Amino acid sequence: MARMVSASRLPAPKRGTQSVDRALALLRLVAARHADGLPLCQLVQASGLERTTVYRLVSSLVLAGLLQREPGAAAYRLGNEAMALGLAALQRPPLIEQCRPVMKALARRAGEPVFLVARSGDYSHCLHLEEGPHPVCSFAKTVGSLRLLGLGVPSFTLLARMEDAAIAAHYARHAGEYQEHRLTRPKLQRWIAQTRAQGYAQITAQGLSGVGLRFALGSCGDAALGFVAPTARIPRSRGPALAALLRQELARL
Repeated sequence: MARMVSASRLPAPKRGTQSVDRALALLRLVAARHADGLPLCQLVQASGLERTTVYRLVSSLVLAGLLQREPGAAAYRLGNEAMALGLAALQRPPLIEQCRPVMKALARRAGEPVFLVARSGDYSHCLHLEEGPHPVCSFAKTVGSLRLLGLGVPSFTLLARMEDAAIAAHYARHAGEYQEHRLTRPKLQRWIAQTRAQGYAQITAQGLSGVGLRFALGSCGDAALGFVAPTARIPRSRGPALAALLRQELARL
């Protein structure tokens, strides 16, 4: 679901930093709607700022490469410089540093491997793995990889958060790959309904089971943590306890 960042929820700017704070607020607003783009009129409405102020700040962000406006289009999107900054952060992702203590605690308390993934468009990016006392050799190979949303337990919580229309369009774009994994649209919808009802994902497929939980990444991103292990170690009866453990540790972030 697309999320708008309300200017009323932003902290009051410090003296002497008003323009910087306002520009960053506009940048976050556009980032939350990057795929569709955000017209100037909606930026004005969402920010509560004067139109001339918004236009001046957005123009500066465009010159800096942080925003772009396609020729003939009325909407603003993130620019190449914003993308470059994000890619630079992946050389040493701050999210890993933030989550590592929590993941170590989860792996120790549950005795199972824990994955950290972040959404990247139609895919989830596996950022880190804490193996715990029972490592699975093949799991380490997934770190750093991109997988289609829904083809990994933690990433499934990211897919379930999307609106139904967006999920339908997503499945249509990648129907071939889903079908290669024997994941039909009805099965996907059943898992999504179950995830939404429970508040966490619990899926068993191809000899593996897992429990995943989504959390917010900054103002406009999504990430998830999840346990994955051979099915014998994570039966369905264990799901609620593992989900509660994830919630407890995520509360520390």
